[in-house]
Amino acid sequence: MTKVSNEEALKWVESREWANGWNVNADATVDAVEFKEQYEANKELWDKLFGFLATTDLKTLEPGKVDLVPGRLWINVLEYEPKDAAHTKIETHRNFIDLQYTYEGNELMGLAGIMTDYDPVKDRNFYALCNPIEYAKATPDVFFLYFPKEMHQPSVKAEGEAVKSRKIVGKIEYKK
Repeated sequence: MTKVSNEEALKWVESREWANGWNVNADATVDAVEFKEQYEANKELWDKLFGFLATTDLKTLEPGKVDLVPGRLWINVLEYEPKDAAHTKIETHRNFIDLQYTYEGNELMGLAGIMTDYDPVKDRNFYALCNPIEYAKATPDVFFLYFPKEMHQPSVKAEGEAVKSRKIVGKIEYKK
C-alpha cells in the first residue's frame, strides 16, 4: 500500500467519495490515513458495506449477524444497555476492522491507545495508553472505525440514565 499524507487523507474523508450513498460521517477520531489506505486496498468490501448501510432501514433489522461477503465482511446488529466504563472491556482485533455505528441510544466510544507493531520473534505487542481514555459521543450522524493497531472501548454508558442502544458493528477484512 502507498502511504498517503494526513492532509490528503483528511481531504479524501471529507470528500465522501467513499460513502456510496450513506449519509453518515466518519467521527473525528477515525485515523484518516488508515481509512483511505484500507479502502483502496479492499474497495469492493467497503463499497458493499456502505451501499448496504445506505439502502437498508437499519431500524427494521433484527439483532444478529448479516453476512455480506462470507468470511470477509459482515455486520452484527446489536441491541443492549451500555455499561459504565469500569465494567466495559478494552479490545483490539488482528484480522478485522470494526465499524461501529450507534443509531439509537446514549453511549460513548473510547479510544484507549495505539498498539505498536507485533514482534513475531518475541511474540509480543506493546501498547501506548491514552491517559485518560478519550471518549466521543456516539450519535446517529457519525460512525467510528477501529483498526487492529487501536485499543478501543465501545458501548460505554454516557452520562444520565442508561437507555437501550441499537448499533451496527461492521467487520471488514484488514489488508496487511
